[in-house]
Amino acid sequence: MARPQQLPEGTVQVELRHQNRDRPYLLRVPGARPSPAPLIVQLHGRGIDPLMFDRWTGYSSLADEQGFVLAMPRAVGEVWNDGRYRGAAWPELDAIDDVGYLLAVIADVIERQPIDPARIYLVGMSNGASMAGRLAWEHPARISAVAQVAGTASAEIAADRRTAAPLPVLEIHGTRDRSMPYAGGRAAWWMRLLVRRSAGPALGVDAWAHRWVERNGAAPEPQVETLEPDISVRRWQGPSPASDIVFYRVDGGGHTWPGSSLWMPPHLGRVSRSLDATRVSWEFLSAHRREA
Repeated sequence: MARPQQLPEGTVQVELRHQNRDRPYLLRVPGARPSPAPLIVQLHGRGIDPLMFDRWTGYSSLADEQGFVLAMPRAVGEVWNDGRYRGAAWPELDAIDDVGYLLAVIADVIERQPIDPARIYLVGMSNGASMAGRLAWEHPARISAVAQVAGTASAEIAADRRTAAPLPVLEIHGTRDRSMPYAGGRAAWWMRLLVRRSAGPALGVDAWAHRWVERNGAAPEPQVETLEPDISVRRWQGPSPASDIVFYRVDGGGHTWPGSSLWMPPHLGRVSRSLDATRVSWEFLSAHRREA
């Protein structure tokens, strides 16, 4: 029998049932926080558990510092059904309703803690980023903003161009990401060999930005700024803050979390030290409230 996972002080496991399956999640509630407090739902990548991923990002420490509640759901088998595994590719995963699970986690946290409904945010990396992208694309009115690192969305999910409420979106992506290529498509062949079942194609970064520009009614031409030799940013704006779209390009960056001080496997590529993805994503998210 596996030993129970040791949780950091201040983090608890919350039991939850969804689709007749135990789907617990981790919850961190800082002692000093506003009431109601913001909620961030942090989504890990494929093959990494929520605690290890939180060590990469440092979001728990930031929650204590900034006073927001942090939920850390866990994917079944550490793989989210982000829409890239549909049909015969992985029927068991395709049957898991992770969109419904994440909405259930949000509802459960709201029942337990005084949460500001106008300040509910998603952040994720890799498969967790594309899962956040799926939820944001399919249910934009249920969250206030989304931040993605090294992931966009399933090309099939993003093909749905129905009109929906605008949603602020942040993307941070490395140009040498071989797992979620900057230009879109499937992972490099040698990356696919490292996993039991590989995912279908993801939308490229530029195409993903264009989808949000269309949906949010933002001006088509972004403001472009070079921040560091390897960091540039494009900002699109529209009729309201809900239209904000901010995309960071990390030249030479790999499938990594920029600014993380923890070791990451070398095959994931270079970790940029020019950008703190945790601070940048929090500053973007916290600047936006869902409009009535």
